Amino acid sequence: MNRLSRRDLMIAAAGCAVAPFSAALLSAGELIVDLSNERVGQPPTTFQPIVGTWRIVQDGPDKVIMVDGQPWKANQNNRTALLAERARSFYNASQEDFIDNVKQFAYYPIATLNGVDNFSNGTISLKFKTVAGDLDRCSGILFNVKPNGDWLSTRYNDTEYNITLWTFHDGVRKMVRRGPGREPWHLARDQWHDLKMTVAGTNFKTYIDGQLALEYTPPEPVSGKIGLWSKTDSTSYFKDYVVEPA
Repeated sequence: MNRLSRRDLMIAAAGCAVAPFSAALLSAGELIVDLSNERVGQPPTTFQPIVGTWRIVQDGPDKVIMVDGQPWKANQNNRTALLAERARSFYNASQEDFIDNVKQFAYYPIATLNGVDNFSNGTISLKFKTVAGDLDRCSGILFNVKPNGDWLSTRYNDTEYNITLWTFHDGVRKMVRRGPGREPWHLARDQWHDLKMTVAGTNFKTYIDGQLALEYTPPEPVSGKIGLWSKTDSTSYFKDYVVEPA
């Protein structure tokens, strides 16, 4: 795969400092995010970091995206100001609802996928590897991101060994649904694992390593930006991000 490959997708590229390419809408087909042309040590150009420290690292033969939780832990007192600046660039200065949510929002590192403005139905999948974290060790898929900063995420937690669906609404994060049991999800650390979510109208499912882990019926259809999600000082690797619209 070369660069950001596409099948039956229309992707418009815009050269701006914040997002090297942006303004894309899924129509049909499959979007595969390839990292081979990213620069090691630099923030990803395929994703736009909004909260936290995200950069490209080498993992064996592959370039992968790392969310680095150590700077988050070291700069807890300064993270809100930085996030406010990024938020205004991303959502425009007029989106003060987003800025009002900054303090709570700052606890959850996120990076949104460039080139997809709205995802509503289909499948999002990725591979993740847990690396480190003292407070948390979380890796997840971000979706349903709204202009005011609301979002949904489905994630794996290596400290609790569970899969959950969370909502962030009006500055408050709440758990929506937890998958059953602990043992099935006691995953080997430092190994790659598959995380996948599917949306069909108001039918939502999460899979971990090919096993159904969670089901939920959202009160309203999903619609919004998508990306990567983490929590506080988690350090995780991500690769093989694939979007398949229904």
